[in-house]
Parts: sequence; C-alpha cells; structure tokens
Amino acid sequence: MSQQTIDKYLKELRKSCNYSQEFVASHLNITRQTYSHYETGRIIPPVNSLYNLSKLYGVPIDNFLELVVTYRINTDFVSKPQSGVNSISDDLTDFLEYTNDSSNSKKFKSLNRQEKLLLYYFNKLDDRDKNDILDFMKLKNRNRKTFPSGRS
Repeated sequence: MSQQTIDKYLKELRKSCNYSQEFVASHLNITRQTYSHYETGRIIPPVNSLYNLSKLYGVPIDNFLELVVTYRINTDFVSKPQSGVNSISDDLTDFLEYTNDSSNSKKFKSLNRQEKLLLYYFNKLDDRDKNDILDFMKLKNRNRKTFPSGRS
C-alpha cells in the first residue's frame, strides 16, 4: 500500500462508519466545508480535532499524530523505526475491502461499526479460536444473568 495520508485516513474512517461529513463536522463543532477540507488535504486538522476524531472513531490519537507530525531525528540514536502506521492503515484497508465486497455488503448493511469489526476479525480466526471466543461470550452472558447489577 502507498504511504497513508491524514486526508485519506479520515475519509476511510468516516466511510467505514457510514458517517456523513455533516455528522463528523457537527461532532467536531466545525462547518461541513471545513471538515471537507480536512479530507481533501487543504487543511491539516488541529490537535483538538484530532483528539475528538480519535474518540469518535475509537482509535488511538497516535494513529492521527503519526500522519500529521513531522520531525527530524538524529539517526545515530534510532534503534528501530516504528512500523505501527502502515500496519494500522493496511488493516483498515483490508477491513474496508472486506466490508465493501459485494458478497459481504448485504450482511454488513444494518450493522454498526463495532459489530462490523467484530465480524471481520472473527472471520479471520481459525475454528478453534472462534469456538474459544463463542464460549467466552456465552460465559459472559451467563454471568450477566446471574449477576445483573454488577460485574462478576
């Protein structure tokens, strides 16, 4: 995948959640036009908007900062380059391709983002891990019925 940019990342996140630009702009307390400029790369979002976007999408603020903060560091002191941004953006791209695939789009249409992510990652597991996850979910559900007022 090519180098990820903040404008493309914002657009991918918004589309993966089926949000309109108007909805995201209202969450950030800005105009839709200003948000549109974020997605076209005309404006780099300020830190407070990046923070609010991280909360809206449930992703770490570092995902955004790695794309907008530029720095020069003396390479004599660098032991290993960080690889988090590419793996995150590759993962997001895989998720978008999976959910937008015509064979999957119908089953994902009525789901929220969290449910889509749950199914996406669940389908990537082997059968043994899937069974472990299902057993865990059944246990959690049983515990909720047994201890409804608090955590078990």
